[in-house]
Amino acid sequence: MASDLDIIEKEIAELWAESLGLDSVGADEDFFNLGGSSITAIRLLPVIADRFGVEPSIGVVFDNPTPRGMAAALTELGARVL
Repeated sequence: MASDLDIIEKEIAELWAESLGLDSVGADEDFFNLGGSSITAIRLLPVIADRFGVEPSIGVVFDNPTPRGMAAALTELGARVL
């Protein structure tokens, strides 16, 4: 059975793919190298908050620009699979 961290990582990758118009995003792909911008990141924050029950700052995206890194950071903030 997948851990919450694994599920959060997968869901972040799916959110990014959808917001960036991509078929898929790998766990170690960089949000900004894929075409993400600060505006795109800001638009994703409320979606992330609703999905995982945490209120991350924009800095979380800049400091953790991969789904794997962001999942770890969100987990440290108390994110959970809702």
